[in-house]
Amino acid sequence: MSLAIVTDSTAYLSDEFVSRHDITVLPLTITFSDGSYRDNIDITVDEFYAKMAALDEIPTSSQPAPGLVTEVFERLADSHDEVLVVTLSKGISGAFQTFSMIANEVAEEKNVRIAVYNSDISLIGQGLFVQEAVKLREQGLSLEEILPKLDALKLTSDAYFSVENLGHLAKGGRISSSAAGIGNLLQVKPILHFEQGKIEVFEKVRTHKKTVKRMLDLFEQAYQAEPRLRVAIVGEDDTPQVQSLVAYMTENHPDLDMQRTPVGPVIGTHLGPAAYALAWWQNTDIK
Repeated sequence: MSLAIVTDSTAYLSDEFVSRHDITVLPLTITFSDGSYRDNIDITVDEFYAKMAALDEIPTSSQPAPGLVTEVFERLADSHDEVLVVTLSKGISGAFQTFSMIANEVAEEKNVRIAVYNSDISLIGQGLFVQEAVKLREQGLSLEEILPKLDALKLTSDAYFSVENLGHLAKGGRISSSAAGIGNLLQVKPILHFEQGKIEVFEKVRTHKKTVKRMLDLFEQAYQAEPRLRVAIVGEDDTPQVQSLVAYMTENHPDLDMQRTPVGPVIGTHLGPAAYALAWWQNTDIK
């Protein structure tokens, strides 16, 4: 059976990976006062942060248009037996609900199974499910066989991140305005994480140096329990926090598969510039 794999742009998979594995990417949209831009198509990561600084504003983001989603699902349903759609967390976006509704309509019309999978996260955390699905598809597994394996992988994954300013999260409704105001006043650099698909404050830390150290402590705890891990460091290369995370992993865990990915435009609207994250999950290639 042929299986199509779809995700939205907030997984920020490399163009090379998307092309090589025939992944369909549905772009979200970022809107500034000077116009709207399709995520990672009409605007690059560098262009996005430069524009946000130049305009001195926090843009908004929106999910893919239903018409585009319908068109893509119908096209894939005509050429595949099954379709797997991996979305960013439904706790921070309505994309999962929209995709699910359209998937049900197209699946009934085309008599094709379409499964919409809620990653409960975003960025590389979302991308890892796409990567795993690709590997399982290459092994010949069906959609029905892949879904429980993604659920099992989800239990092994974790991610922690921090931001420079809490105002972006507050404007997007991801944390309360009062919490953001107090946090910024006290110059708190909180450690954030996804809990049941929503962004929550894990710990309040006063400096980025302490935040990085705490993230690495959390990683080491996970590594002691399960050394078969893959790791990802998210953020821009020129930030001291990212440099510290990369240096630590390179020195202390050179054997681990480590990915480097950016905080792309849509997620950048909510986290702001200089955000960074450390994520890990079980390396399913090692038995």
